Amino acid sequence: MISFIYQTLTQFGYTHPLHPTITHLPIGMVMGAFIFILIAQIYRKTHLAQTARNCCLLALIGALPTVALGIMDWQHFYNGSLLFPIKMKMALAGILVIFLTIALIFGFFGERYSKTFILMVGLALCSTIGLGYFGGELVYATKAPAGQELEGQAAAGAAVFNQNCSVCHFSDSTAIKVGPGLKGLFKGDKLPVSGWAVTEENFRRRLREPFDKMPPFGHLPPEQVEELIAYLKTL
Repeated sequence: MISFIYQTLTQFGYTHPLHPTITHLPIGMVMGAFIFILIAQIYRKTHLAQTARNCCLLALIGALPTVALGIMDWQHFYNGSLLFPIKMKMALAGILVIFLTIALIFGFFGERYSKTFILMVGLALCSTIGLGYFGGELVYATKAPAGQELEGQAAAGAAVFNQNCSVCHFSDSTAIKVGPGLKGLFKGDKLPVSGWAVTEENFRRRLREPFDKMPPFGHLPPEQVEELIAYLKTL
């Protein structure tokens, strides 16, 4: 069912993960709640405290589809691999829900300027910052080869690698992450795991046809595949 959803979206030209498109709702609401409760505390404005409480409610509601789409992306793009950033995001998401729930309890049944309410909103904000950090680790953790400036197709290919491959593969090592590291991939004789000969066509085939635990990447446009190949040749 999950693959069907992504395949359908691909037919309409949407090939990106779904989770990031909705994360702005709970994150924005938590930030809003923190700002409103601070102003309410300073100026003793009850209506702003109520706004902060309502922001927490919207953040909690928005967290549910955000988590659901995150699980879908995790299964589809990362094959359910429990990487450290993903473990941290799961833990922080659970902690965020707890903080928001406690904040709402005090927001609805406690004093409008309860220190516990303010503390819970502040901790919820810290949780969202952590979620953003580890989300960034998943997307932007890969660096260019040391001492090398990438240009043209290779530079574009680095971005493709960051978005689609870096979660499971190192670019600066042959060590196992989830899959094998890809340093020197096109300088060897055989592709790792499959044992196919190292050729551009076999690499393209590898992206289209699932092998072992690697998910298929047939949704990548041909130009992005060529950019990815250009980047891997620099490793």
